[in-house]
Order: sequence, then structure tokens, then C-alpha cells
Amino acid sequence: MALNPYIGHGSNSEQYLLEDLIIESLSIYGQQVFYIPRTLINKDQVFGEDTLSQFKSSFPIEMYFENVESFDGQGPFIQKFGLFMEQSATLVVARRRWSQLVGQFGKTIIPDRPNEGDLIYFPLTKGLFEIKFVQHQDPFYQLGKLYTYKLNVELFQYASEKIDTGIAEVDAFETLKSFDTDPTVTNAFYVKSLTITDVGAGYLTAPTITFTGGSPERAATATCTIDQTTGAINAIEITDTGKGYQTAPTVTIDPAPAGGTDATGTAEIAMNVDGQGGYGDNTSIQLDRDDNGKRPAWSEDNPFGTF
Repeated sequence: MALNPYIGHGSNSEQYLLEDLIIESLSIYGQQVFYIPRTLINKDQVFGEDTLSQFKSSFPIEMYFENVESFDGQGPFIQKFGLFMEQSATLVVARRRWSQLVGQFGKTIIPDRPNEGDLIYFPLTKGLFEIKFVQHQDPFYQLGKLYTYKLNVELFQYASEKIDTGIAEVDAFETLKSFDTDPTVTNAFYVKSLTITDVGAGYLTAPTITFTGGSPERAATATCTIDQTTGAINAIEITDTGKGYQTAPTVTIDPAPAGGTDATGTAEIAMNVDGQGGYGDNTSIQLDRDDNGKRPAWSEDNPFGTF
């Protein structure tokens, strides 16, 4: 049967009252933590992941720990990679407070809610946790509305991310956990694309394209072709993407002859993640070779190499 119109099922005033009580309870019994959004540097559009993320900002906010006795998880144990610490917890945060203190700044990858992969810093234990899953329907529609998020978090496993939040205790994780305390990788930036913003007109021969500035280890080069009828640039080719750019270079194109229109262009740089270098990046493999030096010492028949 249809709902009785004379019986309330959660008016706006009732919903606001319940939400205010929840926010007040979380403020009284919760703990102040820092919400640290993840920033993607060079997302893989196929696999949807980023091999080198950044954490550049932090937002103080109150959250309630559902774990009242201790953290979940196995704690310290020995695995094949050595000693491993497994700790997990469930945090509760009010939706309205998250929107007020974090969401309005638009720093999360997916807007309007906490994101898996973002970090939570708990000053009381000086622990840095990663959000593994966000439950958004628990409790389930009290008075016809959702009021909280439940965040399932685990102890963060550092993997060469850039951490620069402005909080000394958080930024120290990068120094403590990284083999290379300077994660700035400038030798891996290259010219990703060249965009002709004005094709010009009146060129008799293809003009020379030059990349200047950006302090590269090796400058990029490019060539172009022109339309013989109009003298405008109709095609470009980056013949060398260059290496080690710190900023995008300036694109200079030879001026057109008298009466023509000069062509202009801009360049965009990107990081070559596979060539960034560093201790833990596994970007190159030093191959052992057999006696004649022509092939690796390991093969399909002998995957462990020669001894």
C-alpha cells in the first residue's frame, strides 16, 4: 500500500537535527586527523593508475575511530620481503563536515567524497594511513538521508611518492622511507607535443623550428612541411623529444618572407616514468652476459641465469 501522507518519514528539519547531533558527537568523541588528497602526475589511461603520485596539501578534520581497543590487522609479522606491519582501522566522518573542510577545495580526484588512495594522518599515534574503501551507505538512510562516510584505512606503504604537505611530521615520511631523499626527477621530462597555434602563410620553403629554454640535458628538435599553394605549415614531426626539461621550452619558427604571416607554436612536456631513474624504479636491468657477450646469461630454459 502507499505510504500514509499523514505520517512523517523524515522531514528536512528532522534530518538537519539528526545531522547536527551526529556532527556534535563526532566532534566530542572523535580525534583530529589530517586528510591528505592524492594528486596524479602521469596517469596511465589504459590501467587507470599513476606510478608516481604526489601529496601536496592537508586538511584538519575530526573523525571517529570505531576501533576502541586496538588497530585491526595482524600487526608485525615476517614475510618474504622482511618485517611487515599490518594495521587497519575504520574511521567515521560527517558528510557535511567533509564538504565544508575538504570537499569545497576540489583537491580530490573524484569530487564530492573521500577517495580511495588518499591518506589520513593520525597525530596521536603519528601513523599515516591510506584509504582502501569508502562506505557511503552505513548507517542506511536514517530518516531518509545519509549523514556519514565510513573509511576503511590501512597503514600506508610508501612507494616513492612526493610528500610536501607543509606538516613536518607528515613530510618526514618521505625522508625516512625513500632511498633518494630528493624525489625531483628533472632528467625524465621530454617534449610530449608541439602545437602550431598559427600555421602562418607565404612560406617558400619549410621553416626551421627551434626549441629554446627549459634547461634541458638534450634539446628537442622538430621539422615541418608547408602547403605549396598557401605557404602555410600543414604538418609537423618531433624528430627528437629531448631530455631533462625543467620547464616547457619556447618554440621559435623562422619568420615568413615579406608579405607573409609568421607561424607560431607551443610545446608541452611530460615525464617519462620509465626513464625517471632512482634506486627503486627498476628502469634498467644490468644484464649478466655469457662468455661471448652476445646474450643475457638467463633464458627461458634457465630463468635463474648462470652461476
